[in-house]
Amino acid sequence: MRTFLLLALLGLAPSCLGGKSGSGDEIGGGPPVIASFTASPASLPAGGGSVTLAWSVTGADQITIDQGVGAVAGTQVQSDISSTTVFTLTASNAAGTVTQSAIATVAPSANAPVILWFTATPVNLPAGGGSVTLSWQVQNATSLTIDQGIGAVTGTSKTITVTTTTIFTMIASNGSGAVTAVAAVVVGQSPSSRGGRSVTMIAPSSGELFLAPTTLRLVGSARDPNVYTNSPSPGLGGNASKAQFFIDDTLVLEVLGSNAEYWIFKGFVSAIPAGRHRVWVRGIYVSPADVLDSAPMIVDVVGPPAYAQTVTLSADVTLSGSTGYELVGSAGARIRLNGNGHKIAGTTSGPLTLKFVDVFDLGDRADTGSPSINVTTTGAVTIEDSAFDTSNPVRATPETASIRRNVFRSNMRQPIGQYPGPPSSHPAVQVGGSTTGIKVFAGNNVGAGWVQIDAAKNWRVGGDADGDSNILIGPRVGISVQNSTGIQVRRNYSHHVYTGGWSQGANFELQGSPNMTVEHNIVYGSSWPVRGVGCEFRYNLVLDAGHQWLWADTSGGYIHHNVFAGGDSDVGGVYALYDPQNVRILNNTFDGQGRSSISAILKMTGGTVTLASNLFMNDPNPSAVSITGGTLTADYNLFHNCAAPKYSDGRAPAHDVAGNPMLTAPPAVPFDLDEAGLWRRTITVRDALSLYRTRYQPKPGSAATDTGDPAGGAGNDVGAVGSGAVNAADRFGQF
Repeated sequence: MRTFLLLALLGLAPSCLGGKSGSGDEIGGGPPVIASFTASPASLPAGGGSVTLAWSVTGADQITIDQGVGAVAGTQVQSDISSTTVFTLTASNAAGTVTQSAIATVAPSANAPVILWFTATPVNLPAGGGSVTLSWQVQNATSLTIDQGIGAVTGTSKTITVTTTTIFTMIASNGSGAVTAVAAVVVGQSPSSRGGRSVTMIAPSSGELFLAPTTLRLVGSARDPNVYTNSPSPGLGGNASKAQFFIDDTLVLEVLGSNAEYWIFKGFVSAIPAGRHRVWVRGIYVSPADVLDSAPMIVDVVGPPAYAQTVTLSADVTLSGSTGYELVGSAGARIRLNGNGHKIAGTTSGPLTLKFVDVFDLGDRADTGSPSINVTTTGAVTIEDSAFDTSNPVRATPETASIRRNVFRSNMRQPIGQYPGPPSSHPAVQVGGSTTGIKVFAGNNVGAGWVQIDAAKNWRVGGDADGDSNILIGPRVGISVQNSTGIQVRRNYSHHVYTGGWSQGANFELQGSPNMTVEHNIVYGSSWPVRGVGCEFRYNLVLDAGHQWLWADTSGGYIHHNVFAGGDSDVGGVYALYDPQNVRILNNTFDGQGRSSISAILKMTGGTVTLASNLFMNDPNPSAVSITGGTLTADYNLFHNCAAPKYSDGRAPAHDVAGNPMLTAPPAVPFDLDEAGLWRRTITVRDALSLYRTRYQPKPGSAATDTGDPAGGAGNDVGAVGSGAVNAADRFGQF
């Protein structure tokens, strides 16, 4: 039995984590009580506008609101905003201080600035502080400012001295609006890696938003290569002696090494109050003794909105016959659904409709892998603009479906653990539906667990517009499509935050679905980011392979115009196995980024594969193409900065290209954009893919320009990104 030690939070001021902010006794001289603090409207169109901040506070001598509002009196004030803003109200008296936050969301504008990244280096400083470099890359801004007394900035970096733990906020503005990004510097902490050991915070992810008081799923990695894996028993080893999780500077959870899953530590904590919080993990090591601290995740916890309706279930909702279930709110009149441990389930011809609903505690508390919603209907399933919090997975098998613009928070309570499937791990969302009706899963955010489509027809996952992209960041996230037809997976971002430890990290699983199209996605992280490609896989960015980037393990796979970059690839970047027939690998860019761990960029153990017009680069080991079985037809490929021989069998194709591809600015790391911006949608998948197109585009005079296989049409280049004469298939990073 696994046990976790949850440390009692004793002796803290009421405003501290786990304290009873808002519970003071006014008569007895306690701290103030904040009964409510809201921002209305909660959502504004692109460009922003005026919001009314309203509060109900008793027992306060002073009330202030940040974001330039200042000291306030009465019960409300107006503030003009141009970007999504978290307001924090602080109420004080002689007995103490309490805070509560509210958020006003501004829709992004197509012409708004884009903060591609805003970072602080180093993140952790020793006691007393030191020098820190703030760096940024911003597009389409006319002004840049950084708070904490820095003010207006230009260029791409600024070096400052930091003496106390600080969260910096950058604001980028132009005539169409403003966007923000944050970077934290923590003083008095150890580095995150040393001597082969490392600690990483996995969940929650920076940029996530929760409603106070909230529960958080905490997942962190504390690796120690000095400890043998599977020691003292299978499933253990490779880990620190223990891991301690902190919110700001308060220890909230300690997990012993004997309860780790290899070097992954996890648990839940509750009663987290409103505020902007640093969430981080500390690894405690022995033999030799050491302490390492991760970089923090920055999350916002805000007060709930003033609900137009609250529904509390007293029993399971059972659907049958033509009975449906509908809760319909609006942007300014949301509904709260308290599941109270019950579920919504059944087979019906009626609809399931949830619009603008915040869902809490839905599903069996004792069996958190069982669905909170489990509905099969010959009608429609509509789940839109809703949030799932501390609830079980969602399962639906509809005739038609619109599942759009929802947040499946990382604190959903389905098991996530050592192995990639039940009972160890469960999807956040599982859908089916074998009818011809149109079904859409688009514009959603998923913070833990994957999206699973089984034996289904006509699902579109993502779409053509920026707002259609699904953003998945966290432990065991991904998109799994099994034995389905008519599926489109387009313009999504999926980062399985994976540091090893847990077994068989998956991301895009595409088995048994040959007529599927998978395009314009960013697939980042895991043991093997993509598997089961027997379909058309094009214009994707695949990053940070553990063992491989992609399995070409199914006949008929057509893999073209993708960029593959970074990671260990210690088995082989693209892996042709299980004897697949008629696999075409054309016009891809493979960038090993100089990693010494690379076994091969293409490893072929069987089947028939055509390999043409690909750019292989930065592989320091011999045999970028390893052939141990099967039949490979290869020509018109270009190898740059790759060790000889290029092919393990020593072949020299007649039209392979020699020379320098002269790419514009290939990155040194797999991904360096601000993931919090992707989660909050101030950076789009289009922005990221467009940037990578620029980075991997050949300069004038490149050996890759117009030298690809003539069968690819006029102007066919080598690699995923073209230059020179126009080629119709050259669409990576273009929409």
